[in-house]
Order: sequence, then structure tokens, then C-alpha cells
Amino acid sequence: MTEGDPSVHRIEAEPREKWGFSELQQRVTDIYQEHDKECGYGPDTMLIRLSTNALTVQKLLKNAPNNFGSINRNLTNVFIWTATFANAGGLDLQNIMEKKIGQGCPHCQQMPCLLSKKGEKCIPPQFPNKNKNIIIPPSNLDEWQLHLKKMYPNNYQGDITKTLAFASSKLIEETIELSGSSYSDILRELKEASFPDEMLPWESEIADVLAWTFALSSSLDVKNGRYSAELSLKEKYKDGCPYCKSPKCICRKEKTFIEELRK
Repeated sequence: MTEGDPSVHRIEAEPREKWGFSELQQRVTDIYQEHDKECGYGPDTMLIRLSTNALTVQKLLKNAPNNFGSINRNLTNVFIWTATFANAGGLDLQNIMEKKIGQGCPHCQQMPCLLSKKGEKCIPPQFPNKNKNIIIPPSNLDEWQLHLKKMYPNNYQGDITKTLAFASSKLIEETIELSGSSYSDILRELKEASFPDEMLPWESEIADVLAWTFALSSSLDVKNGRYSAELSLKEKYKDGCPYCKSPKCICRKEKTFIEELRK
């Protein structure tokens, strides 16, 4: 990917309308709510679509790392299906992200995280700093992307190809955990971390899915020179469904394996 490549999405210097999670969730509602209801899409279908796009991102990064258009398309789809799943459950993504990672790493309680090496777990401080400064949580997707990059700066050191492979593997891992988010190991993880006790397992896993999706976005930013997940989503979905070109999606239904089994 070269500096002058027109397919690279750069963060604009000029003021523009910002998209936060509320705008993303509302856009998903406007475009897909009626379509998904008519098709009978339930949470299992949404999770399958989410996992499929995450897996496709990983395969593209391995087999076609310079096919930015396909990588971008599937990465934005991960955001869309996460928002669709959240909408189905009446969940507020901004609130979920603020609760888990709005004030820094949920494990060591620091910003940036005390993580020493990529892939290792940080260790909570023995004497937490109760007087640390309160961080104003990000309000739009560009800010969340930067917030997470600042929280885990070590993730973007070294070979960016390995970083992309690592982040894509973690994204798949988190989509699997989201599918089974009542498991005891996830409940144990919630107790060990420092975010509020009232956070539900699936809320925690949704935050993790989004965090690793932003990690991939930041990795593409490092590789390509200014990649904005927010701008990519806005450009792709501002006029409606990018596939059928309709303000309210009229794409035909494609049945998943789960739906075939229901016959």
C-alpha cells in the first residue's frame, strides 16, 4: 500500500460529522432492522455473521494482505454485526465500552497498560492508585481507536504483519467467547478485573470484540498510513446498504447453517 493509494482511508483534517456508537447503532437500525426482522435473524445468526467476517479478515491478512478493499469491507462488517447484536439485546455500546475500558486497562487499572510484552497479561498493582486522574471517555469512533492505541502501545511495536495476525486471532477468540458468554471462566475473569461488578458477561465480551476490532484498525493505520474505522464506516453506510444500494436494506436472505437445521 503506497502513500498515494486512493483506497487508503485517511483521517481528514477538516471538521466533519462525527460518528459515535450511538450513531453507528442508529444507522444499523435505520438500514437493517426491518430486513433482519423479515428474514427472522436472531442472535445466533448475528453471531455467525460476526464470526464469519472476523475469520475472513484473518484469512485475507494471511493470504491477500494487500487486498485492502476486501479487508476493509469485512472489518467494517465486524463493527456492523456487533452493533446489530447489541441492538437486538437493547445494549448501549458506548456505555459498555466506558464501563470496561473508559478509564484505562480493566486489569492493571492504568493508562497506558502495564503490559510489558505483546500477548502477555498485565498484573494488577499491589497498591492501586485511588487518586489517579479521571479520564474523559471517548465520544466518537476515531477517539476510541486512538484511546485503545494509547492504552496498549506495545501492541504496535515491531513487525506489523505479526501484529495484524495476532490481533485477528484475538478477535476470533473473542467472538467465540461472546457466543458462550455465560461460561464460568468468563465470570471468573469479570471478578478478577477492576470494572464494575454489574457488568454482564456478554457486555464484557462485546467490549473485547470491539477492542480487538479497533486494534486491527490501528494496525492498519500503522501499516497503511492513517486508517480510520469511523471514516470507513461512514463512507460505506452513509447512504444505506452498500450492497443493495437502498436506504433500507432489501438484500435477499441467505440462510446460515443454523437456520437450515431449523427446517
